[in-house]
Order: sequence, then C-alpha cells, then structure tokens
Amino acid sequence: MTSNIAQLATPPTAGHHPHARTGFWYTVLAVVAAFGVTAWVYELRSGLATTGMRDVVSWGMYIYTFAFFIGLSAGGLIVASSAEVFGVAALKPLSRLGVLSAGACVAVAGLMIIPDLGRPARVLNLFIHPNWSSPLVWDILIISAYFVFAIADLTVLQRRAAAPSRWRRAARVLAYVGLPLAVLLHSVTAWIFGLQIARSWWNTALMAPLFVVSAMLSGTALVTLLALGAQRWTSFVLPDATRRWLRGLIVVTLFVDLFFVGCEYITVLWGNVPDDRAVLRLVLPGGSWSWTFWLEWVVGGLVPLVLLLVPRLRRMPGMLGIAAVLTLVGVYAFRIELIVVGFVDPLTQYPPGIALGASTAPGGSFQLVGHYAPTWVEYGIVLGLFAVFAAIVTIGFRGLHVTEDSPANVPDERDAEVAS
Repeated sequence: MTSNIAQLATPPTAGHHPHARTGFWYTVLAVVAAFGVTAWVYELRSGLATTGMRDVVSWGMYIYTFAFFIGLSAGGLIVASSAEVFGVAALKPLSRLGVLSAGACVAVAGLMIIPDLGRPARVLNLFIHPNWSSPLVWDILIISAYFVFAIADLTVLQRRAAAPSRWRRAARVLAYVGLPLAVLLHSVTAWIFGLQIARSWWNTALMAPLFVVSAMLSGTALVTLLALGAQRWTSFVLPDATRRWLRGLIVVTLFVDLFFVGCEYITVLWGNVPDDRAVLRLVLPGGSWSWTFWLEWVVGGLVPLVLLLVPRLRRMPGMLGIAAVLTLVGVYAFRIELIVVGFVDPLTQYPPGIALGASTAPGGSFQLVGHYAPTWVEYGIVLGLFAVFAAIVTIGFRGLHVTEDSPANVPDERDAEVAS
C-alpha cells in the first residue's frame, strides 16, 4: 500500500511531455472523427447504396457495432454497480471509470443508429408516432433512460468523492437501480433479434441471457483495458486485488458465454432442421463465414482462457491486457456472426423483383443469395464513432479526476462496513 501511495504522489517525469502527448492524441482523434463525418456526408448525399447493405442483408456494420457498444455499456455499469450491490471492495477503484465507459458507450451506440437510417430526420417518428408493439421503440426509450441514468450516476459519484458521508447513500441507491437497468438494456436489445419468429437463427429464448453474459464479458474487458491504460499513462493505480477480480470475471463470463453459444450449436445440429442447419453451416469450419467462428472460439475464447488460467502465463506482464483485447475481438466477431449471417440465407428463394439490388458480372443476373461486405463509407463512419468514444472517455477521465478512486483514497472492506 505504501508503494501505491508513493506512486500516486510521484509526478510525471519531464521526459514524458504529458501535454504534448495529450495534444497529439486529441489530434489523431479529431482527424479520425473528421474522416467519419466526411464519410457520413457522402452517404447522406449519395444514399445507402454507398454501403454494402442490400435487400437481403439490410443490417450490417452499423447494427452489429451498435449491439457491440450496447453490450459494452451494460457491462461497464454492471462492473461499477457490483462494488456497491455485492460489497466487492476490490472493484471500488473502478466505480467512476465503469460508469464513464457505460455512458460513453451508450452515447456512441445511439449515434451508431443514425447513419443506418439513411434519412436521420425520420428518427423523430419513433417519438411522434411510436409503435408500442415494436421492440425498437422500447430499445430507444431504454437507451435514452440509460444515458440519463449514467450522467446522474457520474454526478453522484463525483460528489461522493468530495463529500463521502453525504452522498454515500445516494450512490448506493443508484447502484441498486443501475444493475437491473443494465440487464434490462441488453435484454431489450436482444429481444429485437430473439422475437423475430421468421429467422430461426435469432428466434431463441437464450438470446437475452446470452446478450447479458456477453455484455458482462465485454464490459469487464473494456474496463480492464481502460484501467490498464490509465495506470500506464496517468497516476491511476490498479490494485492486485482488482486485477484478480477482473481476471476472474473475464474467465467465468467467457466460460458461460461460450457454453450458451455451444448449446445453440448443439440444438441446431441435433434438431436437424434443414433451414437451421443451412445457416449454421455458414459459420462452422468450411463455411463462408467460418472466420467469425475462429475469431470467437479460438482467438477470443480459447486463447484468453489459456492466458488467464495458466499460472506461468497469467503472471507475465501484459497478459491481462492482451486477454482483454482478444476477448473483445471474439465478442465483436459474435455480433457479426449473429446479425449478418442471420440475413445471408434469404427467407424466400427466388423472390419476385430484385433480391440483392446488384447484378453479377459478366452475365448481369441478379444475385439471390445474401452477400455483405462493408464499404469504405461504413468503415469510415464506424471508425469516426470509435474516435468519439475515445474522446469522451479521455475528456471524462481527466475532468472527473478518476485517479481519486485509486487505493489511496478508497477505504477497505472493514472501513466500508463501519461506515454503513
């Protein structure tokens, strides 16, 4: 503990040039965000034909990245709330960081929907003429409520840091509200897919539990990366006890996540329903989308488990961060697998009219099998929104003084029990 306090008190060395480094970071983010805005303006002027989406595959990079950020936001709040709800003192240094990442992720997730609409002004119809039987309406409402809650929670946590005795009860109440709200957020998002009866790839009761576990996994991995980055570039200190908790959470949620996905695979294979098996064959080794399988199960599944469970490996510097990055890659691959592959096999074979909206060379016949590949426009917009997320987290981290949550300012469990 003494070494941690000494590290907190040690200012950055002159050779680090923190202001110049921060200025360069903001410049990079501004350039990437500007490229994203340029791509979006081009899309607005030229239409959604500039994307890889067509009639068969009508949801693409925007939607699976939206689902990815929703999961990150829910998981971040679950990590932050667990410190109060379950009395996990080791997670208290991550309270403000978790809520900050949750708010930034849900803000970017909301923005991610706009370019997918083609005509963004029509988003107002969701509020003016809502269709209450649509999960989309409820998802927009819960996202809006979640964003407001994240701001309120950050405000209370900020004031608790200045006056602990006065704001401790309010912070605890918000933690008890935030935990079920995070579960509800990702459950509603899952129901957008799970309630689609016509698409057997999505229509499963496991969709909501799978999304919640995936959110806990990806949110924990993101908070881990942010905490490690903060320790590397600021005076923030990540205690060993917190590292152990983060490692354990990633391992447990990764096991459960892969178990749920494996159950779906076994159910489809054992049921031997032709339409269901046709979609699964696209994902399994040998299929045209099998790269998502390898990213999810090997790169984002088996490798992180080995890195975090083998004692010799997990003690090596940087292994926790590498495992967190690989875990996020696996979760993102699952989002692609879930959403795009669900569209690739069309519901109607040889439908009248244009199925894909694009002709194949050289014969000029129209493709009747789903195909999707993101264009530079989609990559540009998504990268721009990633830059927006990074900017929000960077500005929020500095403005909210998250380093105050380091161990030197966090009471241990006995102090917390006395205070309560």
